[in-house]
Amino acid sequence: ADGASLTLPRRGSGRNVRQRKMHMGTPPKIRISKLDAARRQLETAVRLYFSEADPVSIHTLTSAAYQILADINRSNGGQPMLKEQIPTWVRPDAKEESKRRLNEAANFFKHADRDHGDVLEFNSGPTELLLYDAVKKYRELTGEGVPVLAVFDAWFWLGPVADLVTTPEHQKGREQLRRAFPNSTRSSFFAEALPMVSSTGT
Repeated sequence: ADGASLTLPRRGSGRNVRQRKMHMGTPPKIRISKLDAARRQLETAVRLYFSEADPVSIHTLTSAAYQILADINRSNGGQPMLKEQIPTWVRPDAKEESKRRLNEAANFFKHADRDHGDVLEFNSGPTELLLYDAVKKYRELTGEGVPVLAVFDAWFWLGPVADLVTTPEHQKGREQLRRAFPNSTRSSFFAEALPMVSSTGT
């Protein structure tokens, strides 16, 4: 009414702009080794597995970690991992085909340079076996007990290969798990077992 003009600060000016720039800055870098990367991938894959989440994501993470561990293991002169052993069990003329099948899903989910129009009939069953092999090799290479991975190790004998257990040692361990976790589902087993494993530092 008095004719004086009121100048409001423009939206996003001054201190607000500086604050926004701080929030939008470059995120901090993470120093990470190959084994660190493999552990992170395996832990995420296991958590997704027990959540019964997307099988493609679980397989992709498992395969990435598996390759890192296989390369390090080979460099260290360690015992061959499963994917290296399987081709030795087939006829010489079938070795290349067996390798192709073992890596088919991982390559399909990673590349699209020559097969961008293809569709894969994906069987997620082998993922559990590869994940177990990778978890076992990580423990062997590092001596590190990671609780999330230890829970999957235990579940593997209780769930996916329960009917294939033949050694007295594994049969005894399976029966102990069944008594401790009767009628467990994936999610309930993880929820119950992880705090127990974490408290023991296994």
